Amino acid sequence: MEDVERRVAEERAKVEAEYRKVLRTSVEFERRIRNRWREKNREKNRRIAELEERVAELERRVGEGEAPGAVENL
Repeated sequence: MEDVERRVAEERAKVEAEYRKVLRTSVEFERRIRNRWREKNREKNRRIAELEERVAELERRVGEGEAPGAVENL
């Protein structure tokens, strides 16, 4: 009987160790995905800011009545 209990305890320990390993790798995977998403979002926001600055500059130049050819040189 003690042998069966020992084997059950060993199997339980193996299953618990595997569970912890799977949980850890899952958390790491999700963290990598979130970090990748955050970086892409930062890049997108930087690009949007650049484009908004360019539009503001073009609008300013048009408002000042600069020649149309001057706008193309931006």
